Amino acid sequence: MVPLRTVLWLLLAVVAGSTIGFKIGMPGSDAAPSAAPVQAALAHSSGLEFAPPTGRPVTPRGLDTGGPSASPGLQPLSRAATRSSSSSGSSPAIDASAIGFSSSFAPDLSFLTFGTGEAAPATSTASTAPPGTTTTTPAAPTGPPPEVLDVRTVALSPFAATLSWRTNVPATSRLVYGLDSPVLWSGPTTLSTTHQATMSGLSPSRSYRLDITAAAQDGQTAIAEFLLTTPAVSGAVHMSTGGGAILLDGQPSFPRLVWNQCPDAVAGNLAVGIDLFMGNGCGTAAQLATWLGGAAMVLANARHSAADRNGASGVHLPDEWDTGLPNDFSLEDALRAVPLTPGSGPRFLTLTNHFYSRAEPLPQGRGMYPGLAASADVLGFDLYPLQNWCRWDSFHDVFDSQIDLVSLARGKPTFQWIEARRMDCTGEQLDPTPETVRAETWLAIAGGAHAIGYFPNNWTAAVGTEIARTNREIRALVPALVEPNIAASVAPGSYVKAGARAHNGAVYVIAVNASRGASSATITVPALADRMLRTLDGLHTVAASGGSFTDAFGPLEARVYIAAPA
Repeated sequence: MVPLRTVLWLLLAVVAGSTIGFKIGMPGSDAAPSAAPVQAALAHSSGLEFAPPTGRPVTPRGLDTGGPSASPGLQPLSRAATRSSSSSGSSPAIDASAIGFSSSFAPDLSFLTFGTGEAAPATSTASTAPPGTTTTTPAAPTGPPPEVLDVRTVALSPFAATLSWRTNVPATSRLVYGLDSPVLWSGPTTLSTTHQATMSGLSPSRSYRLDITAAAQDGQTAIAEFLLTTPAVSGAVHMSTGGGAILLDGQPSFPRLVWNQCPDAVAGNLAVGIDLFMGNGCGTAAQLATWLGGAAMVLANARHSAADRNGASGVHLPDEWDTGLPNDFSLEDALRAVPLTPGSGPRFLTLTNHFYSRAEPLPQGRGMYPGLAASADVLGFDLYPLQNWCRWDSFHDVFDSQIDLVSLARGKPTFQWIEARRMDCTGEQLDPTPETVRAETWLAIAGGAHAIGYFPNNWTAAVGTEIARTNREIRALVPALVEPNIAASVAPGSYVKAGARAHNGAVYVIAVNASRGASSATITVPALADRMLRTLDGLHTVAASGGSFTDAFGPLEARVYIAAPA
């Protein structure tokens, strides 16, 4: 992992080096880049000897993927010995305190592991009740406590890991994992002494904290703790779509995009967690894919030649295509204009905001949107309340427009571009800040976005630090965030917007104060029932009653609440 100081210096260097003579390519302004699946054997080019169409000189710079120094594979944490009577594997146990996890996440969310609101005890205990009430003391344990034994890696890729293990007594078992704290659950295994489960939605070259939990029939429990490090990408990655998500080798992903970046500036984007580049501002997508060498993926212009699309993971359709189209533009018209190309990967399309029910329609109307949506595999748009509408406090539109886009997409994955610095509107109160970038990003995700883009492709160091933090949180929650939205509502009159997902029995509530003043809200998510929730940063704990809870929020504050499986 790259230290924060290194990230900040890197961002400063990139911003300083790229502001001179740098032409900003806005979605919709110039012809965009190109795409196709990332090739495994692509080697770094010797010198980027292509002529940039912008006239900007390109100087090769090394790539920094921010991956861990640990070798790929599974290692037990020494702390496991205090919570489980067994750790297994041939590698020696390592001290969890020596691992360089660096994040704002809670250092310990073990209270979530069993869904009780407290850390799971090693053995069951008798319950207590107020005087004068009748209680039933649980039966004493009838056998030995469970032990987690012979933990092995069955399969390991950059995007998933399948583990097997056994327990000394019949038990149900789960994997609970996350980048800094275990916040994602696999489904429970059946009552048995042999177990297998998969960690999905992982990222290449990342280290994950992993708990393996076991619960016997008599109530006794055990937790064994591990570190799982994924390998780097070493072969072609197949991008596809399915179940409303963008898939990498069949595993759910949550891409973080930038538009039209030049190869010598991608290092700063990689350092803050960008993993998908929509085009090359100084050449072709094929050249950028070669330059990246598997560190991230590229989307190519769907109209470019096969040679210019070589090495890309997908394609993008004409940017803001809706702007100049007739009202009766149909799917057939779209496919004639940009025919389908077998093997070129998913088709991404960025629309303007004029499809949104609260935005002004285009002069010719909104009749082209169903055909455009049908022509794409992944549908996105740009709505910049500060830097396009010049509105100081219209952040709620980021959420509401995303809801409209999800409806238009009809089950396809969606994304939204987030304004990251000054573009069109002047005035100090209209400049994007770390707070506005964070709020807009989580408002889009709460509304159902399954990918996020940041525009333009460069920003201040302060905004870059926030993008890095937000992207790390997104990366930690990928399998949950790409689930379909479940029922969630906020009491009328509140400025807080909320969305919720359910994943393997856990519930994730995303709540954002869409105003610049403090606000409170009662949030209702029926799936919560009476569960306890804690925020991803560990700073807030609330208890739901009948599926509802109330909390207070600072200006533009965004929170992700997590409730363990019931």
